[in-house]
Amino acid sequence: MTSSNQLMTWLKRRLPVLIVVFCVLQPLLDVLGYWQLRTGLSNTFTLTARIVLLVMILVLGVLLSRRRWVYLVLGLIVLAYLSGHCLVCRRVNPDYAWLEDLADQIRFLFLPIATLCFITFSKELQDGFSVLMKGLLLSFGVILLVMLLSVLTGTDPHTYEAKGIGVRGWFFWSSAQSAILSLLCPLVLAWTLERFPGRLLPLVGACLLCFGVLFLFGTRLAYASLMATGLCLAACMLLHDKSLRPQALTLLLCTAVFACLLPVSPMMRNQREVARNAVTKQQRIDAAVAGLEPGDPETLRIAYRYNLQGMVDRFGIQAVAEAYEGTLDANRICDDRLRKLRYCELLMRESTEASPLSPFFGLEIGRTRVEETEVYYFEADQWKREFETYDPENDVLGVVYLCGYLGLALCVCFLGIFPLRVLRFLRRQPRMLFHPRLAAFLIAFAIALVYACTTVSVLRRNNASVYLAYVLAGLWHLTRGPLPGLPGRKKELSP
Repeated sequence: MTSSNQLMTWLKRRLPVLIVVFCVLQPLLDVLGYWQLRTGLSNTFTLTARIVLLVMILVLGVLLSRRRWVYLVLGLIVLAYLSGHCLVCRRVNPDYAWLEDLADQIRFLFLPIATLCFITFSKELQDGFSVLMKGLLLSFGVILLVMLLSVLTGTDPHTYEAKGIGVRGWFFWSSAQSAILSLLCPLVLAWTLERFPGRLLPLVGACLLCFGVLFLFGTRLAYASLMATGLCLAACMLLHDKSLRPQALTLLLCTAVFACLLPVSPMMRNQREVARNAVTKQQRIDAAVAGLEPGDPETLRIAYRYNLQGMVDRFGIQAVAEAYEGTLDANRICDDRLRKLRYCELLMRESTEASPLSPFFGLEIGRTRVEETEVYYFEADQWKREFETYDPENDVLGVVYLCGYLGLALCVCFLGIFPLRVLRFLRRQPRMLFHPRLAAFLIAFAIALVYACTTVSVLRRNNASVYLAYVLAGLWHLTRGPLPGLPGRKKELSP
């Protein structure tokens, strides 16, 4: 046996453990990052750890792959894109902070690199897919344990921290954590169906855990994911095999229970708080500009202090007034997502004057930050001077502004590969569309797309994009050949 074959054998023997460890490390790094930020420490360690882990799985993927040309092509595309991005940013800003900007770009490029590596692992290892599923289940267990510990110790920061609503656990990014839980839940339920065929009690337990954690988290998308997962997975089970009717009805019943709890859910409680706060915000703005001319720049300057002062400091009251059409509507003035979007629009307009290629290659992340401005905290009704960031709270728009149209095109092409592959697979086996395992991964993929279009969570937050990479690799694996036997038949267990 050659040394090369010996190395491959050694890697394949130890890779399953490394994959599981990699999965379990993800929530642990999130917890460490949360406490670093809480204590005012730099996130250098966790960022470095994630980069090191990415490099490690990339090296392993290249060594194990029998199609290394795919890695070469991906590397050339990444190099060409980054070169254009850096050159354009340097043209716009002579003091271009390239290190900070590249760190942000790596967050965007993490998804395709990690996905390719996970696909390689699932192909080259005999039980690669099962190993990935084991890692996901353990990761889900760690997340549940962290959330439980945070509640028991009274240190849960809550999903909506200022309102004390929702159970988040020691995880910093609420939208990213909501996406992680929403992606994992359909996979956990599908695994339970296959692991305990024909048994209802384990399924009920899995539903209570999965739906319960989404219910308690409190975001609208988490609750919507709960309903979509329960209804869609149950429908697929009924359409796939009549022998799965008891499990499907059990899943529907659990979904109905949480639907009935909607009026007392943390999500509805938050929505009621949002409605009340909107009235108070409008009252405060109206009181501040009482007796002043509505269209006067000074009137707008006073009103816009409540949420737009950073924009005014950066672009001037005239530009901000035009971007907001001179509105005094608190719903628009205090809308953080709109604020960040308008800031990036003005920044892109300014950058395009310096380089016409900016819309194609994106903006420097450092230029979306205002170093020091007056920030109003609504809940405390007080003002503080601190820096503000205007990174868009939307994955798709974040890619458009920070990676340009070229980055968006690359992202769409990459993500589009997987539904096309599924469609090609279903042309050969159309009934497999309703197979619970494939259905669960398709549900998770659809949920991820919804999160990407509405929040900053799954494309530019690596703590969540790694789970999307698992989902994409799972779709690739499941469309390679025939799926396992029906989970409703006790004699046919999943591998």
